[in-house]
Amino acid sequence: YISCPVGKAIVAGIAKGAGMIEPNMATMLSYILTDAQIPSPTLRTMLVSSVNKSFNMISIDTDTSTSDTVVLMANGLAGPVDLDRFQATLDEVCIFLAKEIARDGEGATKLIEVTVTGAESFAQARKVAKSIVNSPLVKTAVYGCDPNWGRIIMAIGKCHDEKGIVPEKVTVAIGDTVVFQHGEPAAFSLDAVSRYLANPEVVIRADLGLGREEATVWGCDLTEGYIKENAYYTT
Repeated sequence: YISCPVGKAIVAGIAKGAGMIEPNMATMLSYILTDAQIPSPTLRTMLVSSVNKSFNMISIDTDTSTSDTVVLMANGLAGPVDLDRFQATLDEVCIFLAKEIARDGEGATKLIEVTVTGAESFAQARKVAKSIVNSPLVKTAVYGCDPNWGRIIMAIGKCHDEKGIVPEKVTVAIGDTVVFQHGEPAAFSLDAVSRYLANPEVVIRADLGLGREEATVWGCDLTEGYIKENAYYTT
């Protein structure tokens, strides 16, 4: 749950997950309420923009499903608000809820944030970021606090149809530590990065060295808890 002011109005939201959320929303519900006075068509445009930055940028286990909904309702009692400020606040609410869904993934112990920069297009950046956050080997490395940069490079390399991506241009960082650069591993402290990976939130950054577009996605680690939750019951 989150509630944020925007002028005299409030934007509040709740959401429910968290599994089988791929490629866009899926098996999740979110309800967002506001007392701002904004025309319905404008609200819809704003909501689509926010969803594309948030709920469409998370993944738990790469599996897909139906029955997803995001609803934005406004009663107008607080009167008009600045639309740019409202959009920014709506983005904040949706991104917070999306991250909480990923954080609360089945069996998860850590939130993983992956940002890909230096891409030729947003679509390319999103594709590579999703490949990293969805990789079982990356997820388990994060869970086990293993600073295995090779698994991240592997996940980038899986996007083999993105012809411009070459290792010599790629830079990868775990937290603030560069672990791969110019086609080869960087000099870094394995113990320091392993300690960083023990945090409840882990950030991975990859620069493709191709352009100026970027994308950020969120996911979670893969643990024994996920297996227990999904192996021992029948739906």
